[in-house]
Amino acid sequence: MHRLDTLKTPLRADWQVAEDSTYTLWWPARVDKAETVMLFIPGNPGLIEYYAEFLQSIYEDAPSTLVIFGGTYSLQDQIDHKVACFDALQRQHPDARFVIMGHSIGAYFAVEVLKHRQHVANIDRLIALFPCLYDIAMSPNGRVVSRIPTGFVSNIASALSLISPPILERLVQLFTGQQGHAVKVTMSLLRGSFVRTMIDLAREEMAHVKELDHDFYKAHLDKFIIYYSETDSWAPVEQYHYMKQSYPDHGKEKEHCTVLDKS
Repeated sequence: MHRLDTLKTPLRADWQVAEDSTYTLWWPARVDKAETVMLFIPGNPGLIEYYAEFLQSIYEDAPSTLVIFGGTYSLQDQIDHKVACFDALQRQHPDARFVIMGHSIGAYFAVEVLKHRQHVANIDRLIALFPCLYDIAMSPNGRVVSRIPTGFVSNIASALSLISPPILERLVQLFTGQQGHAVKVTMSLLRGSFVRTMIDLAREEMAHVKELDHDFYKAHLDKFIIYYSETDSWAPVEQYHYMKQSYPDHGKEKEHCTVLDKS
């Protein structure tokens, strides 16, 4: 049997939570007992593979007592499912401190997990990376997505999937600026049905994520670390200034690309 510290990470598996099978990346603690558990929630389109290198870099720099779980989400019961994931991890690690981290709309789900479990004493931090916490529909990307002709865009994605992989890889690099592992993940998304689902998901999120719960944020401000970027079109810099004005001790700027690729 392999020792955990000799296995190549991340480990990939389907995690059964609340009767729902979730594709998950897992970085196990390199000692017998974890002291810190990080639950990472991705942004739209919900693919944890986009964050593999980023989370690997955290894991390599962290103490051996850290365990990281990151799961893909779907349209169905997103918040309830993430709460169920947290509950399952807490049962496995009742004495560990918990860090909940989310990117983009995943940060909103992370906040909702904290809101549902705000009386759990061992939730130590909530880290929001370029978060979509309110008024998504009013963001630059929100305005674009609301006008996208879904059928036309999904047909383009289907046509691109027919291009030979080496040429398609160069095109993805050219138009997205991505490199390495992130390019491979984007190439795997170029299917009409997936693009259609991704756009529908974004529109559903824009319809529901509107106002901040200021009382909740003020009550739990000591748990929050929030990062913004000057170039993020889902969480524009105006939201950073608004959050700084509302909560002057919180909010930091960082380049968006750090989340998608190790830099």
